[in-house]
Amino acid sequence: MSTLNFDGKVAIVTGAGGGLGKEYASLLAARGAKVLVNDLGGNFTGEGADTDYAAAAAEEIRSKGGIAEANTQSVATSASAKAIVADAMQRWGRVDILVNNAGIVSGGGPLETLTDDQWDKDISVAASGTFYLCREVWSQMKANDYGRIVNVCSGSWFGMGSGVPYPAAKGAVWAITRCLGSASAANGWNIRTNCIMPIAGSRMTELMGPEINALMHRDFPPRSVAPVVAMLAHEDAPCNGEMFTVGGGGYARVFAGVTAGYRATDKDWTIEDAMANFDQAFSTDQFEIPKDSMDDAGMYTSDVPWPLFRQFIA
Repeated sequence: MSTLNFDGKVAIVTGAGGGLGKEYASLLAARGAKVLVNDLGGNFTGEGADTDYAAAAAEEIRSKGGIAEANTQSVATSASAKAIVADAMQRWGRVDILVNNAGIVSGGGPLETLTDDQWDKDISVAASGTFYLCREVWSQMKANDYGRIVNVCSGSWFGMGSGVPYPAAKGAVWAITRCLGSASAANGWNIRTNCIMPIAGSRMTELMGPEINALMHRDFPPRSVAPVVAMLAHEDAPCNGEMFTVGGGGYARVFAGVTAGYRATDKDWTIEDAMANFDQAFSTDQFEIPKDSMDDAGMYTSDVPWPLFRQFIA
């Protein structure tokens, strides 16, 4: 197998001052990429800032022979996203790779106690930050007919009690990934957007106590996630619009499927009909993975020309 390198490529990695983001940035740089190490330097709940955080990570990469510069902008506003991309463009003239890793956990708790501030913080960093950065690089990636975007979701997307803001923000990241993957595939652009759900020891696992945190770092070290991120960031990335759970030396595809279901031909069916056919609709014995919303709609009995709708959403 040939070695996968990133010679001549320029990457932005957000939230790269430590932990998982630092591992992604370090691996890309070690394989030849020029990396903008972005990190505001706040804590994992989104409080504070420390310019030394990104600077130290960039310096460590340079000490190992890599090319890296620090950027301390927040990802949470449109203006700061523009500044991050402008920084990379000014230094190296292009952006080939974007890794949207920045994220915070504002806190959890029962739904009725969650605050507007908790919701706004999680959405602004993970969801809005991903959107702003993707939007900012998209035009030049289209112009260059090249781009690789790796977004970072979370297994919390499957459900995490009532701690709604963080999973909701990460669910939005998954939706952004699917939309951009669908758009580039439909238009033949050489831009591939994929997503990961990392499992790794982190500042968050420190809250679980020293024993569990030590186990997490032993069994799920952050470095074990980086190879999949780099694979998806490579020019030979083998997929588009997909998501993978990654951790502990392995990875697996994550997908949203639609069951064969119950497809009534009678448009005037009743509540009782719905109840009577619940088991058939709920069964996962057969399923399909729609490539977009038109595929999903096309599974129902109708004469609607769903493929024509794609021209309005591309």
